[in-house]
Amino acid sequence: RVADLETLFGAAHAAPLRLASSFTIGEYLLPPLISGWKQAHPASQVRLDIANTGAVLDAVLDFRVDLGFIEGARTHPDLVVHHWQNDELVVVAAPGHPWARRRVSTAQLAEATWIVREPGSGTREASDRWLLENLGSYALGFELGSTEALKRLVATGAAVGCLSRHAVAADLARGTLVELRSSLPPLKRRLAIVVHKDKHLGRGADDFLRHCAEAERAGFSPADPPAR
Repeated sequence: RVADLETLFGAAHAAPLRLASSFTIGEYLLPPLISGWKQAHPASQVRLDIANTGAVLDAVLDFRVDLGFIEGARTHPDLVVHHWQNDELVVVAAPGHPWARRRVSTAQLAEATWIVREPGSGTREASDRWLLENLGSYALGFELGSTEALKRLVATGAAVGCLSRHAVAADLARGTLVELRSSLPPLKRRLAIVVHKDKHLGRGADDFLRHCAEAERAGFSPADPPAR
């Protein structure tokens, strides 16, 4: 609130915008949104911490950030959840993988070697639930704490992976990864923005929250940031 008053009375710098985000959102969705918001708030500094969903929730609960962006379904009684973007998990492989150009059965997927995100990741929670419900079990070959590292390992042909469509859209377009066609039912999920129920949002954070809502209504995609 002090920072807001300083801005109102002509302070040289507006209140900083402090964000925490899970990996998929922080690496693929937020950068163009932050860029668009910064054009309207040139004096405001922006800090974005990227971590798994559990760490993002802790940062919001401890008042270390203004807004948290999460992929997981977890929440807390002290948090207000704003449902935001749609997302979908997809199974990907290297373009030279034997399954790259044919439909794959659930039995084959159950026998495949998988690369997945680390425990605590929202993507890992969703992929575990989806794969176990439909395959019964799966062969875990690798756990990685980085989406980019996971994609690079999948591209070597070492295993198949399960990631957000937002995270692999550019790779699918370039042909460095392919989406496997299978009999698995689609897995849609909703990304969310979380705020502490007792947190006073400054003008900048409140405006960024509206900016994100406008982007969702406009059908924003990471490759096409919304105009302000």
